[in-house]
Amino acid sequence: MEEVAKRTDVPYESPPKAVERWNSGDIDDFPQTTANESIHPPNATLTNGSFVKDAYASVFAVQPSTRVRRSPTEQPLYVAPNGTVLGTIDYRVEPPADETSDDQNVTWTVSDHRISEIRLKVDETVENTTAGTHTPTIEYSSIATYPGESHTVTLVAEISAAVQKRTKACTSRAADGECRTWNVTSERAVETVTVRDSINVVEYDLSVSGFETRYPNGDLGLVVYKNHPWRGYSMSNGNVRGAWRFYSARNPAWDTLVTSTENGKAVTPSSLQPLQVHAYPSETGPTAVPRRSVLLLDTYGTKERPPSLPTPVRLQVVEQPYMTSYGIATRARTPTRTLSNVTATGLVRGVDAEVTDSSFADIPTNESNLTINVVNRTEKQVTVSVTLSDRAMGDPINTTGRTGYVVLDGERVNTSENGTIVKTFARPSGGISARYEPGHWWRHATGYVGDSDSLYVQSAGLDIASILYRIAVFASVYLFGVFIVSRFTGWRLWPPWRGI
Repeated sequence: MEEVAKRTDVPYESPPKAVERWNSGDIDDFPQTTANESIHPPNATLTNGSFVKDAYASVFAVQPSTRVRRSPTEQPLYVAPNGTVLGTIDYRVEPPADETSDDQNVTWTVSDHRISEIRLKVDETVENTTAGTHTPTIEYSSIATYPGESHTVTLVAEISAAVQKRTKACTSRAADGECRTWNVTSERAVETVTVRDSINVVEYDLSVSGFETRYPNGDLGLVVYKNHPWRGYSMSNGNVRGAWRFYSARNPAWDTLVTSTENGKAVTPSSLQPLQVHAYPSETGPTAVPRRSVLLLDTYGTKERPPSLPTPVRLQVVEQPYMTSYGIATRARTPTRTLSNVTATGLVRGVDAEVTDSSFADIPTNESNLTINVVNRTEKQVTVSVTLSDRAMGDPINTTGRTGYVVLDGERVNTSENGTIVKTFARPSGGISARYEPGHWWRHATGYVGDSDSLYVQSAGLDIASILYRIAVFASVYLFGVFIVSRFTGWRLWPPWRGI
């Protein structure tokens, strides 16, 4: 186990909630700062004013969210419709240098400084505001109301600082040049700097649709579609998962923190380590559990080139183009369950959807009836007729316009409009069998389950022997029944020719 642990990480079946708890607690480790220093990650965009220096705002995390590694070039950050943005903000105040001369002394002091307002914007609209703090936690809601699916989330902060300028000017001097009187004036200067940081996100809202059916034996058939990658769905007796698995990783941009002062910069290990949930296409692929009660029929989607994972992450990602599993088809043993027992789950934690009848087309799935009969036979050839119909309605099944087919003596063939096939074979020494492979039920107005039949092609002499054998078997069964009744009832029926 130690050797395995050295070579691989452990993937998650679902987005871990612990990542959000970690980030919410970790941001509290942001160091306490003074007006003389600004603490920021190395990649922060710094803004300088006249005396507000090294000011910045940085998005620490958006949660819940999942970075989906769909392909080498497409890796969107999916966010929940309602969530929270965590950030850090800092600055320092550097007033002008003091000036001293024979006639005038100018001194500068910092009288006030603060983060006056923090705004969260979605695209260009202010979504929420909060009071000034170095570590804002600001919520957003109803991101789905904004046009489009892709959005720019921006953390904006107003930083203000006030400095006091004190000027001491000499107004008169003695004969020896010594200043006898001074005029002292004071003025206050206020500066406001706006800082911001943006992150591109894609709104992840889960609503699914598809097809449902009830198999003749009571099994529930489902085909569930979503226009985005999604995790799968769960029911009371099983779970279905698509191609996606999850892992969490820190943001390397926060591995160090930079402390800026008027004397320069110092780099130290960071006390903050924001985590991000990532989804990746697993080598395991789509799965259904438990297999005894849930059967995975098919998956649909687009073919994508597999992404590569960061070097420190050791997981079994697919190596060949894979199916994104936008659609998942299953058959489940749930005779007493309905769609109300099914919940679709997304790639972002907490984004689920209840499956409802109104979003699913109901397709009947019926039993089929396949029979095979001999039409004609010679010593060298045999002609058989296969008839395929709906067992309940009796309507013929024409496989020419469907995805299914009939396998007759190992060969794929299609029935005609009247649901029949007539085919001549070289006379076999044994039997001829046929079976109906119905294909996917959700591709047609009516689905079917398969059926099969077979017959034994006998010679003319064996036909007579078979008839005599069947008569003998029937007669034996009848006489045995008479014997039993006579023996146990005392009716004196045995032997049947008594009294003749």
